[in-house]
Order: sequence, then structure tokens, then C-alpha cells
Amino acid sequence: MSSSIPCSEKAYPLRGKPPSPPRMDLRCSAFSAPGAQGGPREEAGAGPVPSARHLHSLDSSTDLIQDHHLVLDPATPATAKHHAAEAELTTGAGARVLKRHMDAVLKVFATHSYPNHELPWQRKQQTHSKSTGFAVAFPGGQRWILTNAHSVSYATQVQLKRRGDDEKHAARVLAVGTGCDVALLTVDDEAFWRDLHPVELSADTPALQAAVAVLGYPIGGDSLAISAGVVSRVQMTHYSHGCMSLLAVQTDAAINSGNSGGPVMSAQGGECVGIAFQSLTGNTANIGYVIPTSVVRHFLHDYMRTGTYTGFPSLNVVWQELESRTLRLACGMGPQHKGVLVRSVSAAAHEAEVLRQDDVIMAIDGVEVGNDGTVPFRHGERVDLKYAVTSRFVGDTVTLSLLRARAELAVAVRLSPYQYLVPPHMDEGRPPYLLVGGLVFTALSDPFLAQRYGSVAAAPVRLLHRSFLGVRARAGEQTVVLSTVLACPATLGYEGAGGLRDSPLVAFNGTPVDCLAQLASLVAACNEPSMRFDMEAGGKMIILDSAVARACTAGVMEDHGISATMSPDIAAAVERAQRAQHDVLDGGEQRPCRSGVAAERCAGPAPILVPAAGEPGEGTDGKPPAASG
Repeated sequence: MSSSIPCSEKAYPLRGKPPSPPRMDLRCSAFSAPGAQGGPREEAGAGPVPSARHLHSLDSSTDLIQDHHLVLDPATPATAKHHAAEAELTTGAGARVLKRHMDAVLKVFATHSYPNHELPWQRKQQTHSKSTGFAVAFPGGQRWILTNAHSVSYATQVQLKRRGDDEKHAARVLAVGTGCDVALLTVDDEAFWRDLHPVELSADTPALQAAVAVLGYPIGGDSLAISAGVVSRVQMTHYSHGCMSLLAVQTDAAINSGNSGGPVMSAQGGECVGIAFQSLTGNTANIGYVIPTSVVRHFLHDYMRTGTYTGFPSLNVVWQELESRTLRLACGMGPQHKGVLVRSVSAAAHEAEVLRQDDVIMAIDGVEVGNDGTVPFRHGERVDLKYAVTSRFVGDTVTLSLLRARAELAVAVRLSPYQYLVPPHMDEGRPPYLLVGGLVFTALSDPFLAQRYGSVAAAPVRLLHRSFLGVRARAGEQTVVLSTVLACPATLGYEGAGGLRDSPLVAFNGTPVDCLAQLASLVAACNEPSMRFDMEAGGKMIILDSAVARACTAGVMEDHGISATMSPDIAAAVERAQRAQHDVLDGGEQRPCRSGVAAERCAGPAPILVPAAGEPGEGTDGKPPAASG
């Protein structure tokens, strides 16, 4: 594998293969109704036959605790350490703690309506899913409920049911954190909150081998299920839904479809140490993942600060480990120096103003960076240096200690999300589009590639290269592609697309195209008799008669049920750009793209859901993130 490791959260499948042939997929653990189009597959099997120890029983679960004893899911492995964890969680004080929080664990019913990336003015057929959530206590007394983002992704309706209740209550989605796979809900019905005792979030990450219990409503039954296990590992892990690398807790407690969004409780103190969200399938057994409370608290504080979810920041650099002594000497490093080597910096990020190629990053806010690209975590543990960055907020400033030309210095960097050229998910947004005659243009995204080709990895190399390696050279830059050619008089002769479908657009009437909003502005301002679209594929071009293209647009819209020539976000961006054009010359701070459209106004898809099978959501193929900052 190459030693040059980008800070992007996407994977680079051409840089090496896994050591063993069996495929191992990260799969989120909500489950959808079987046979629903556009949704995830329900994992095979309905679980073991109900028994005396089985919480998936069709009988009532009100008698789960008798004489301070609690029975657990029989899927709990029968090993010595699991017997010890089971004893700690199911007898005496441990059982009483779990009993106190059982009623706070809720069943989540969601109806999803995902966007259609091939026909972006439409949505796919709606699907349904069931998962888990729980009421959480937070300073301020807010009536909040936590679940996974993929459990309510593109939800048009969310309902919650309390344990032992026969009534569903309508819930409102307050915020969806796609990157961290956490969503915040509330219920307006006062009756719902009666006698509901919320779960307390732990302030600490659980220790290795600590006993934990996963509470939820997994596939196989309607009753609350509890599985016991221990903490196996704590490290930076790929979040399959948001295609990010964040801190995660690995456990061997059973996490199955439907467990998504459920609380993971500690035996000591009875606090919630995280949210169950995905598991590893394939040639593995009992490998589940938990979102730690540090990530959950980051999401909640972000919402409280901004009223929305702004995401987790990234260090927009491509860096290389410095484990080679020869390489360290060549970089002018002494025995006292450690760090990673900067190979390139995203030109669209603030880092480009203060970092240079061949800088050595030795520390982030005083936290020493190792030659292998890790930072200290706890005693005897190290994690990827991304941890030192993702624990901050977007817009925060960090101090980087550098070695540049054998001299030490410190620089301040304003943090921002990673500057993807092709975003890995849409961040709950709808795909943008622009209709010109019968030509449909959109901004390239991983969800588009996944729907078009079945997976991102199956896309043409020219698009795959942009998806995995592309970073923005300018703020707001997008890859504009020709998505569809609709038959009409203006497109006569181009119906077969001639290899032009999904080709990136290079220029319009000789003007290079940076984003979809810019293209819309250029088309609207075009007074020439013809429109020329220069495409990347084979250097081909498309020329439309301007008058014919404008005349046939209404007919194309009527034939295909298109309500507008462009998506609402593009229309708003064009309108803002037109209003701002005069202000830019009067000392405005905007950095315009070519043609004068403000860079930050270039609307387009944001980061896909890479939910693993067995959960609601659109997915690519779960690309693991690069180990970088």
C-alpha cells in the first residue's frame, strides 16, 4: 500500500487488497420491511426459536426481571468472559440499573423517501424501517431522543413506541448528523413523556474489557432484547453511513438488524456509554460497533451552538508517515523530532494559506504526532491523528507545530470539513439538476454513481478517479456531468448519447465550467445562436440551437413531469449570484468561480450514505476511510 495517505475519509481500493479473500462489510443495524424497493436488504434469518432466555419472545417482556435477575439474549456468546459480563449485568445492582432504563428504550418506525439520482426531479418509491432509539438526559432538561441517522434518513414520517405500549407517537426530527450517524428527535405529545426516565450519557469512554449491555429491538421479535458483551477495542473506525473516520468502540455483544440507535449501557454506574450502529459481517463473528458518548456529545453541542449539524472538521492535507530513518534525515529531522510529512494541501481550504509541501506536522494543539501518524489516546493506546482534529468543531482554530526547512515554527489553521470534489453523501439533501433543452446535467456524487452503476467501484475509471482522489481546487467546485439526454427536437441526433452519458462537462461556449450554478447562469445569459458543450469523454462536443432548445423545453417538462428547469437549490444560487454580482466589486469577501458565481453559492450534493445492507439508506459499497488526518 502506498505510504502517501490522504486525509480524505474515502477509501482507495486500487491501493491494495485485503489480506484475506472473504469480504467483510460494515453493516448498519436498522432493518427495513422485506421486499421494499430502494431500501436495504433484511438480513437472512429471523433469529433463534424463542426460549426462556430469549428476549425476542412473543410473550410479554414485563417479567424479564424476577428477584433482581435479568435474562439475556441467547445469542450472547458462551465464553468465560461473557459469563462474567452476564453475571455482572443480570444480578443484583446491575439488573436494577438496567431495569430503571428499560422504559427509556423506544422502537422507531420510519417511512423513507429517497431521492432518485438518475431522475433528480423525482423520488424513489417509499420504504419502511424499524430500529431503536432512547430518551436521553442532557443539561437544560430538553426532551430529546437519540437514534441513528440512517434510521431516519430521508424520513417523511417517524413514529415512536414505548416499551409495553400499543400506541405509536409522532416524532419530529430536529437534526440529522450524517457523518457521525446520529439523529436527534423529539415528541410533542405530553402523554408520551409521562413516567419516562431518560438515560444519562457517560462522560468517559469505556475501558477495555468493561462489561456492557446492548438494549434494542432487533429482528426476530417485537419485545425489548438485551445482549451482554465486553469492550474489545477503542479506535478510529470507518462509519459506513457517513463515510467518515471517527472514534468508535468495538464490542462482541450481539448487534443485529434493528439494534441501530439503541443505548449501550455500562455495568458500572448504569450510564449510557454509546449508541449501537453497525456490525462487521463476513468471515467474522460478534464484531459490533458503538458510537461513543464523546462523538454523541460533539453532535449535541454542535446542535446547541448552531441550531443545526455542521459536521466534523478535517485536516485538508495529504500526508505521509515518517517511519523511515532515511526519510526523516532527508527532511532535516533530528532524533527529538517526530511527525508526518505534508505531500499536498487542498487549495480550497484554509490550510493552503499556511501549509506548504514538505512541511512536517509535529504536533496538533500541543499533542505530539507520532512518525506513524498516531497520537496518544489513553495509557497504552494510540489512535489515528484524525482524532486530534475531529474532537474540535468546524470553524475552530488549531495550532500546528511544524518543521519547515529544518526550522521549527507554529501556524494557526481554521478547520473545515474535507473538501471533496465528489461528495460521498448528500447530507439529507436532494440532487441538483439543470435542464437545457433535453440535456440534463447534475453534479457528480457517490450516491449518483452508486445508483447508476450499482456501486461506486463499478463506475468508469474517469469518474472513479474523481471520486476517490479528487479534491476541490476552488471553494464550491463541482464535477458537472451530463446525466441524461431526453428526446426532443433540440437533441435530435444525440439520443444515443454516443458515449457522452455521465461525461464531465469541460466548458460552455468556451468558458470553463466549475459548478452547476455557474452553468445555469451561463445558459441563462447566453445570447449566441448556438450553445456549445465541450465534454471530457473523447473530447466530444454537443451543439444545440439556442432558439430550438428554449422552445422545446416546455414540451420536455410536460412529457417527463418536470416541474422546473433547475432544482430549487440551483435556482436560489443563481438568484443570489445575480444579486451579489455588483457587491463583489465593492469590497466583498466572496471568492468567485469563473463567470462570477460566488464560490460558496455553487450548490450541489453534499456528502452517501454508505449504509451496509440490512438497514435503511442508500449506499455505496462501504469504502473504508484512509488513515489520515
